[in-house]
Amino acid sequence: MTIKINNSIDVAANGAKPVTFEAADDLGAFELASRWADRLSWPMPLTRSASDDLAELACMSALVRWRPIQLHRAVLAGAELEAVAAALGGSVDEAFRLWHPWAVQQRASVISDKPGVTAEEFETVARAFAVAGVCVPGEESAP
Repeated sequence: MTIKINNSIDVAANGAKPVTFEAADDLGAFELASRWADRLSWPMPLTRSASDDLAELACMSALVRWRPIQLHRAVLAGAELEAVAAALGGSVDEAFRLWHPWAVQQRASVISDKPGVTAEEFETVARAFAVAGVCVPGEESAP
């Protein structure tokens, strides 16, 4: 029997939740965030199974993949790097180490003649980090 309170999410028809990173990642960020935030859809601590804990871990792990995207968007929208670092719970250096490999990969990723990140977007965010003195070793620290 499923009890829905305050629009809590129904589990799949077979009662299964994704217990692997791949299965959770396939759901997409918004679905994952909704599921993770819906505490009523997760069993209480004393009634949880290993499968419940694996499902929550898979959900949280897949959500982490969205951090560099949001970091990128925040900087493009004009957020200061210190504010981005505070939102991440780390330093500006850590923000760069999260963003840079993702951005390089996105620059190389082209789908339907469109890069995952345009050269202009990449340079805008890279310049913000460079002005803050954070860049890839061997590159100039400011434009």
